[in-house]
Amino acid sequence: MAGANEVSFAEALSFLYDRCKRENGKPYSDRDVAQVLKEAGAADSSHSYLWMLRNGKKTDPRASVIGALARFFGVPAGFFLDPAVHAEWTDRIDRRTRPPEVPAQRQGQGQAVLLRAGLPGISDQARTLIEALAEHVSELEHKGFKH
Repeated sequence: MAGANEVSFAEALSFLYDRCKRENGKPYSDRDVAQVLKEAGAADSSHSYLWMLRNGKKTDPRASVIGALARFFGVPAGFFLDPAVHAEWTDRIDRRTRPPEVPAQRQGQGQAVLLRAGLPGISDQARTLIEALAEHVSELEHKGFKH
């Protein structure tokens, strides 16, 4: 277990496996990820090696593995190494994967936009832009803007 200001590689990688799912909602297996990493040319990317990284049995992966894992899961490589980057991206991923909440004033009306529920194939950047637009429209409506 890493200290308060450190990022445990095993915890960071396990977090990504837990939160980042396939489009059908099923988790990725070590074999799935290993195949993609091998195709990307990452050394030391067998499924058993990934299992050891996730479980803390191996703790010092090569830069090529860190980069390939970061690309696969759509996070910066700093997610595994820098506590500030890790915290920022953990929060982003949690917001993206958290079940959507229907605003109290709209419950029962079926009018809530459920962005986080499922926009398969949408990049993180596009999802962030869509969420910002929805928040802006919500603020305008709250201020009495009529369309």
